Amino acid sequence: MLTADRPAPVEPEAPEAPREPEPSRARGWSRLRYLVGAAVAVVLVLVVLPALTGVGWAQLATTAAQVSPVWLVALVVLWIVGLLAHTITLTAALPGLTHRRALTLSLTGSAVANVLPLGGAAGIALNHRMVRTWGHDGTSFGTYTVVSNVWDVLAKLVIPLVALPSLLVAATSLGATAVHAAVALVVVLAVMAALVAVTLGSRRTADRTGALADRLLGRWLRGRSCRQALVDLQAATRQVVRTGWPRLSLGMALYSLLLFALLAGCLTATGAGLSLGAVAAGFAVERLLTLAGLTPGGAGVVEVGLTSALLAFSGAPAGVALGVLLYRTITFGLEIPVGGVTLACWLWQRRRVERMAVA
Repeated sequence: MLTADRPAPVEPEAPEAPREPEPSRARGWSRLRYLVGAAVAVVLVLVVLPALTGVGWAQLATTAAQVSPVWLVALVVLWIVGLLAHTITLTAALPGLTHRRALTLSLTGSAVANVLPLGGAAGIALNHRMVRTWGHDGTSFGTYTVVSNVWDVLAKLVIPLVALPSLLVAATSLGATAVHAAVALVVVLAVMAALVAVTLGSRRTADRTGALADRLLGRWLRGRSCRQALVDLQAATRQVVRTGWPRLSLGMALYSLLLFALLAGCLTATGAGLSLGAVAAGFAVERLLTLAGLTPGGAGVVEVGLTSALLAFSGAPAGVALGVLLYRTITFGLEIPVGGVTLACWLWQRRRVERMAVA
């Protein structure tokens, strides 16, 4: 037994394990990738976009001056309504989450993800801290993150199926090869969407799909197992998906529809002269391009890709370019300051609560 005048023996210190350079190296590569992506985005927007449309920035400024302020206010309101509709999906993915807090998660997570080199991970970490202060556990947040992101991807895969007639019209003007490519793309997307949906709903499908992926990708997995990951994913999300899929789907459908209306409104305000079918085809392309992740928030890539798709329908070049830039300014650029203000308000409120608790 140890006493006060008999100190405990000091255990010899174990030699410190050498630090592995992989995490810092990974962070360095992420920062480099971010900087390269940001530089590519700037070049695409400032150089490639004007060259693609044949419209200089001076002409775009002249066209922008003709857009009515009433249109701008209406478009921002439409964007806010879309964000509110998206909270239906978020609250379904995390039972007990209020719509106001869901909107806070959406705005702050997007703002952080759009501006930081490791923005996606930082946004998830910030949202995790938020939901823990609201009384949700880590497991629930993990399920929320997976389910909300899966439903977002599913929506982006399904939208081209809905816009298939418009896509075929655009492809027809480019030749038979483009038509075949469009049909093949839609078929692949349909198979992917169906596979994701069935995998989430069935443990057996998750097991078989994962086993097939292990056989095909075994040499690149480095000891990891797609089968186990998919089985664990299906088990973790099963209850939320089974009970919440109607609200998950309703919220995502409304959000996508309002985003489409926002794009149509931006192109109408700038005088692009495009039909709703043409806008639908462009919207399908834009949704797919946001999955690429080649640049921060898809900046540059989305603008150039969406403009190219809309020009295939013989839209007015100046109106198309300005409409696309306006749409991206609202859906991508505006999220950064609004999300930053929302985060500042949350931090201030959190510190106020902590000071009151101490007092």
